[in-house]
Amino acid sequence: MSFRAQNTISGKEGRLFLDGEELAYIKMFEADIEKKKSEVPIMGRRMDGHKSTGATGTGTATFYKVTSKFIRLMVDYVKTGVDPYFTLQAVLDDKGSGRGVERVTLFDVNFDSAKVGNLDVDSEALEEEVPFTFEDIELPEELNDTFN
Repeated sequence: MSFRAQNTISGKEGRLFLDGEELAYIKMFEADIEKKKSEVPIMGRRMDGHKSTGATGTGTATFYKVTSKFIRLMVDYVKTGVDPYFTLQAVLDDKGSGRGVERVTLFDVNFDSAKVGNLDVDSEALEEEVPFTFEDIELPEELNDTFN
């Protein structure tokens, strides 16, 4: 069978968990792995080759401003030097798509920055963007590759 419009997945059909606690106030979540590569000049070729030598994980989460959680993490780090690491799990489950469930688990997540003050007379709902890095990943459940 071929791809059908109902197979597309709605980005609204997801959840995000921080150390097992659902962050219901999530607006947007994105995580990327970027490979590190070295250029390898090769005799007799004008184009360089490329050798993968590692990877780095980065991401950004945007939350509706309903808690001081991320400010507290930064204040605690500044005051005590304790820099906590977390596990994030993104769950994508659009039952209407028929594609199944995808769970992406990020390990050793460390938040890079937090907005510690934000007032905006034109904003209907304050948001905070929180960039992060991560050091490991698992894909224990993935979307179906076949279409029914």
